[in-house]
Amino acid sequence: MKALHFALYRLLRQVGLAIFGLLLFTAAASAHAQLVRSDPVDGAVVGSAPGIITLTFSEPVRPLVARLALPNGQIVVLKEIGAKGSVIALSLPDIHASGTYVLSWRVASGDGHPIGGGLVFSVGAPSAAAPMNDGQFEPLVRAGLWSTRLLLMLALIVGVGGAGFYALIGRENPEGGNVEIPTAIAVGLLMVPLLIGFQGLDSLGAPLSDLLTAPVWAAGIRATSYGSSILIAASALIVAYASRLLKYTSRSGMALATTALLLAGLASASAGHASTAPPRSLTAPAVFLHTVAVLLWIGSLLPLVVAFTRNRTTAPKVLRRFSSSIPAIIGVLGLSGILLAFVQIRMLPALWSTDYGIVLLVKLALVASICVFAVLNRYWLTGAVIADDRRATQSLIRNTRAEIVLGTLVIAVLGLWRFTPPPRAMSLTHAADGQQIKASRDGASATLTIRPPLTGPVRVEVGDIQIDGKPVEPISVKIELDKPSYGIGPFVREARQEDQIYLGDGFVLPLDGFWIVRVTVLVTEFRSVTLTDVFDISKETR
Repeated sequence: MKALHFALYRLLRQVGLAIFGLLLFTAAASAHAQLVRSDPVDGAVVGSAPGIITLTFSEPVRPLVARLALPNGQIVVLKEIGAKGSVIALSLPDIHASGTYVLSWRVASGDGHPIGGGLVFSVGAPSAAAPMNDGQFEPLVRAGLWSTRLLLMLALIVGVGGAGFYALIGRENPEGGNVEIPTAIAVGLLMVPLLIGFQGLDSLGAPLSDLLTAPVWAAGIRATSYGSSILIAASALIVAYASRLLKYTSRSGMALATTALLLAGLASASAGHASTAPPRSLTAPAVFLHTVAVLLWIGSLLPLVVAFTRNRTTAPKVLRRFSSSIPAIIGVLGLSGILLAFVQIRMLPALWSTDYGIVLLVKLALVASICVFAVLNRYWLTGAVIADDRRATQSLIRNTRAEIVLGTLVIAVLGLWRFTPPPRAMSLTHAADGQQIKASRDGASATLTIRPPLTGPVRVEVGDIQIDGKPVEPISVKIELDKPSYGIGPFVREARQEDQIYLGDGFVLPLDGFWIVRVTVLVTEFRSVTLTDVFDISKETR
């Protein structure tokens, strides 16, 4: 058994080092919202300086900061950066010099994640050497954001989860956490201002040297939903400490410990990828329940070890109560986790083809390892421990410590989700640009594209028209859209030709769901072919 634990320790150490290395050296990943297009486009050469640059995103965003690097290397912070929306208008200062300009911007998406990007354009002609883009994301800022969040989450698990354990499960020994819980709460409260500072740096794309500046702190609190989430988590720690002062087992102490658990769940449900995924009426409660279940399960492990090492008299009774309650807790954890994974992943191949999916697979592997130790403890060791078998007790303590280490690694891995967009978000981004289908009938085929596949104004493009496998240039193309299940349509437009594409403009789709598209291609005066297919239209998020 000692050899197994030593091998496990070495494996976990290597996994931890790999996670930290991945965090430091991977390229900055985007979050939920994505840039769909810009005016001028990236790399454009314009004859005269634009007064406004527009950025169109896949969902409404809140502009945070924008900087313009001039051809001479000077950096100008733009003062007028627009209001929240899917189209952001950035007002540029008067530009007189010809050459290359670099715009760097930061916005906050609906789930609270700040994202950034750059845009290069030239006035007159490109410069011999382009100015440097100052919007690079410092690896130290990323490491600080990840590590402070990790420590705050561990503090919530030990401090708030531990308080919940002593109030609801380990009532026979409320003094058991007199050292661990106050220490965890103190560490968590210390991390709160640091995390706010790193969140501000991330929001503004600022360097680590700006950590103590007022704009960074203001952005950390107000720029995204993560600011309020951090403050709610701090409130949970304070309430958990108050429950300790009231000895947990008193009526007021139990009420405060329960309130701390609820606040910690609310903190997680108020920001992040999963909590803002549609439908929020389902995903936000799922995140809340998932967090509370994690706190009650993982937060109970350290108090169990303390009970068996410091107070063996009451430990068997506490273990019996924990063993009877843990199946319900794991059931809530598993059901909420399955729901959130389904919403975020959407398609099975995304598990191994996206960074988000890979992180989820690593998390599931670690959770499965925890479950192995949990099953061993509950079904092979608990009975013997209650019967005062000392060897079984030592095995249970070692297994529980291994669960604690694995649980810590789970939280560390989950921190990587902060830098990886879920497949759901990426599929919405791609859909916002255009949905494409290949329609064919009676030897005729064409590629049909609808942009964007969202309720509201849309455009249908018809290209790659072929008859019997050979490209043709038809006399005319007519496009119809209708939703017969609701008695809407058909809306009919004659397509106009632009190069090899036939465009149908002026469609306005009032409802989401499936819409039937019919494209009638007049090949000759004596032959026409109608191609029919279906587009899946989402609710408008522009």
